[in-house]
Amino acid sequence: MESFCLLLLAVTHLGQASSQTGVLEKRIIGGKECVANSQPWHVSLFYFDDYICGGTLISKHWVLTAAHCLKPNILMQLGEHNLEVNEGNEQFAHTAIFCPHPKYDSVTYDNDIMLLKLNAPAKLNKYVQTISIGCPEVSSGTECTIAGWGSTTSIVETYPNILHCGTVTTETQDECQRLHSDLKITDNMLCASIAGETMDTCYGDSGGSLVCNSVVHGVTSFGHTTCGTGTKPGVYTKVCKYRDWIRKTVAKGDCL
Repeated sequence: MESFCLLLLAVTHLGQASSQTGVLEKRIIGGKECVANSQPWHVSLFYFDDYICGGTLISKHWVLTAAHCLKPNILMQLGEHNLEVNEGNEQFAHTAIFCPHPKYDSVTYDNDIMLLKLNAPAKLNKYVQTISIGCPEVSSGTECTIAGWGSTTSIVETYPNILHCGTVTTETQDECQRLHSDLKITDNMLCASIAGETMDTCYGDSGGSLVCNSVVHGVTSFGHTTCGTGTKPGVYTKVCKYRDWIRKTVAKGDCL
């Protein structure tokens, strides 16, 4: 079967590299174009005119993303499929409030999660929908979907206009730590890949969702410098660990 390369990469000057050895922001390798509007919760985040990260619409007012995606002025685009074409389904919102997790560690990427409040509520329809938080935690061996607009190559950055999707399988915590022996994989992290395959996330689609069984279980966080090698799984922030923080923040309408 023909192999497609899906690599969600952030441009170097738009994303901070992790201090963990050999680690950069997340992207995706090994996928194909998504069915149009099949990921209606997926949000594109822009810093001025530059695409920087993905996000996930969890309510009409809030988007879930990675803390390392924080920029002073983020424009959120909802209902997108082709970034270069005005399809008539798009909605745009500025970020009214930025709420990175108070214990986010930019060195280890622990607690790499953030909530962004839209300056106006999203209008839900077939192109823009919310998705629920996945709890209890997803078990290892579960197939999940990843998506984004990052580069389709690892060495030379080639960015697609159309949203790409891929399928990965969750790993056990012990196996992830063994494969990432140079890193610290905390209990707040979740790993997913396909052994021996090139499917992976990479720099630029940081903040996007890991969707398993129709709910969001992970936020794309980081991975090894060379993505899609089939030897090191992508690392995601484990959303279930933050359910109470998310609920309290959303209920308050502001950062805790």
